[in-house]
Amino acid sequence: MMRNASMARRAMVIPRYPPLLTPRSFKAAQALSTMASNNFIGNRRLGAIKSAHVYGDSATTTATSHILKRQFNFASSQYASCFDEIPTPNVDKLRKDAVAYLDSFDRKSWYDDPVCSILNGEKLVAPPSNLWITKNSLSQANGNQYYATPDQIQSLLKHIQTYHSPYIDIRPQVRRIEQKFLNEYAGLLIGNQCLDFAKQDGVTEIEESIMANSVERKLNDALFQDEQDGKVVITRKPVFVSCVSNFTNFLDLFRKTIRNLELGIPCVVLGRSHTIQHSYRWSELLVDLMKEEGIEPGMVTYLSCQLEDIKYITANCTECAGMLYTTCSRELAKSIKSNYPNTISSTGGPNTLITTEWTKPVQDAIRTSASIECAGQCTALRHAVVPETVQLEDVEAMFNDMAHVTSPVDALTKSSFDGVFESHGGTSPPSPSNGVYTRHNTKDAYFKVGHALPSPENDEMEEYWRKVVVDVTNSVPASMANKQKLIKNLSKWLIRHQPISLAINGKRSQVLDLGRNLFENTSLVVTTIGSTDKEDAPPAMTCQARPQDAECFGEFPPRKEMSLYTKYPVIIPSSTPSYDTCYQNKYLKSLTLEDLDGTSCPACAKDWLTEISDAATRGYCVELIRYLSDATKENPKRGFGDRTSLWGIQRTPMLEGCRTLLRCGSGVSFDDLSSVFLLFYSTNARSQVELSVDESNKELLDSLMKHDLDSHVFKVIVEGKDTFEHRLKEEEDDLYNIVRVPSSDNEEGHEEKHFPMPGQFVSLYLPMGHIKSTMKNDEEFVKFFGQSEAWLKMAS
Repeated sequence: MMRNASMARRAMVIPRYPPLLTPRSFKAAQALSTMASNNFIGNRRLGAIKSAHVYGDSATTTATSHILKRQFNFASSQYASCFDEIPTPNVDKLRKDAVAYLDSFDRKSWYDDPVCSILNGEKLVAPPSNLWITKNSLSQANGNQYYATPDQIQSLLKHIQTYHSPYIDIRPQVRRIEQKFLNEYAGLLIGNQCLDFAKQDGVTEIEESIMANSVERKLNDALFQDEQDGKVVITRKPVFVSCVSNFTNFLDLFRKTIRNLELGIPCVVLGRSHTIQHSYRWSELLVDLMKEEGIEPGMVTYLSCQLEDIKYITANCTECAGMLYTTCSRELAKSIKSNYPNTISSTGGPNTLITTEWTKPVQDAIRTSASIECAGQCTALRHAVVPETVQLEDVEAMFNDMAHVTSPVDALTKSSFDGVFESHGGTSPPSPSNGVYTRHNTKDAYFKVGHALPSPENDEMEEYWRKVVVDVTNSVPASMANKQKLIKNLSKWLIRHQPISLAINGKRSQVLDLGRNLFENTSLVVTTIGSTDKEDAPPAMTCQARPQDAECFGEFPPRKEMSLYTKYPVIIPSSTPSYDTCYQNKYLKSLTLEDLDGTSCPACAKDWLTEISDAATRGYCVELIRYLSDATKENPKRGFGDRTSLWGIQRTPMLEGCRTLLRCGSGVSFDDLSSVFLLFYSTNARSQVELSVDESNKELLDSLMKHDLDSHVFKVIVEGKDTFEHRLKEEEDDLYNIVRVPSSDNEEGHEEKHFPMPGQFVSLYLPMGHIKSTMKNDEEFVKFFGQSEAWLKMAS
């Protein structure tokens, strides 16, 4: 998904309804799973991580092996081991199969066989009055669709509300289906995506899907084993999957459906107002293959409904259904989450490139980053910071070489990936009447140039999806000595707007220092370092990340507003079912401080743990510290592939004055505070957090006094509610995150607490991701950035 395509090249009888797998049959399932995955085309990378733990029953020799035999959370040693044995796809065959499919494709077929809802394996055909024309991403008609009738909508709703999965594990069957998708039907998937989304390079996404799904299968295996061991409970309520056609073959539809389905989680795929053909044909094929495997067809439902009907269905399923997974704009994510609290959204941001030099290769990098997939990639460039000497005419000249394409099929055939469909009607460009953006004289590209960083209305930059629109800030001074003010201002801007990706370019002698400043100041999920004068370190682009090479990425909204958009941020690779998994309280209550033996837990954190009264809460905090100790034992970790990457958990931004504020109201207890507090108190992020306690909360203040927080560089402010709110308004620009610690006094009834997986919980408060050099085997980069204080460490 997030990389430059040109750099990416490189018989068992099943009962009709398979029985639930028991712990005894788990090893057999593992063996079958391995056999199935070995059939992927190409070779495998073996022994990728020498220090990784061995998955399975083999003992390891590390100090924490008795604690963390299986761990699927981001950056854990077990997570790192999942990048071993990655299949190498046959890219030429994938392209050949896609072209052959497109050559034989009958465009009438999508009219003759309309999209419709699928319920219990049956197509719900509607009257002719409900037949509508579908459109592709360029707003061109491409088929028919039946919208569900009122009666059908009620049937679909009833099914979602009442359906209970008969499975806990159907990995062998689903992985055979997965293999067919990624091999036998790969050409069809690439071709349909090309026709529906006008995707130019669906080959690279299938390549990524083959490789990265290998990692995520192992993460799912570890999650399931934890459930079998009585540690966690995977929620198996039906989940909603809303997707964008550009990423259906890996990031969206594929992994969110397949990875949930294989662990017995029913999936409801939501139709769209446009580009619906590909997701429907994908779902239809999945249901057919499920029938062949004897999987109950009610496990996958497809909703071909108008938007208001989809809203009606989801609004009436908030209690009986699980997560809603969506990829969309922040504006839409905010709307979805306001009506469906259990929303996991992947949202974009104004991806930014900064360069200290205006060379031809840098201009090519900016143009390619802006136009990749006709600006239809989530890491497409939206903002460029360039030398102060660059003028409007220079930017216009840069776009002279931008390629227009007339057909995505032609682009796919010619291995193109950054062509622009001129004046297409899929989305609207900037209005010429506002006088803000200039349209290129001959190319369908829009840009503006100014000394100030973009300051859009409502503080949100308009995405202009699938239109090449670039805000150019020409403010980089000629002298490095004068760059500190720019670095500080740009860092604040990046923290506020949270792009997915930041690309940094300059002379090699200067760019590492510039990159480290921005990396440490912003803690973005993807940072790429390139050069303007070193041939084997080409300029960095925003559209580069290969998750299969441990170039882990994600979509993180602005941290202090995250709850408006998503329940948890999304990190790739990850186990999708883990987002809707919680701990068994019985397991947490069994944990004691002795379970921290062999970890790097600081003494002050152990003292804190003794004060927690609730056994499950204390056990959860023990589990969090064990996770952090394991994940930071080697932090950062080194990635693979043709670039040099470092990845792991980071501290919050180290920009001067930037901090996380934890607010404890009058009813917040010591137990309530502990889980989030210990993430900072037990690590080197402790100096970057501030604790505000309501002056009336005497019980909490008395507890805090026992721990001498001042000696541990932990700032505590005692203040009333009005004083806090007033200070918040004055200091909000310096706050990376504002956490209003929830009080257990506000929880209804006496239900057991739900404790999420450590990876998801930590991602709410601490950054994670990767930084890379465009140069292969860049040892200077590894040493320089590996020593950065931005990486999270356990406190001494």
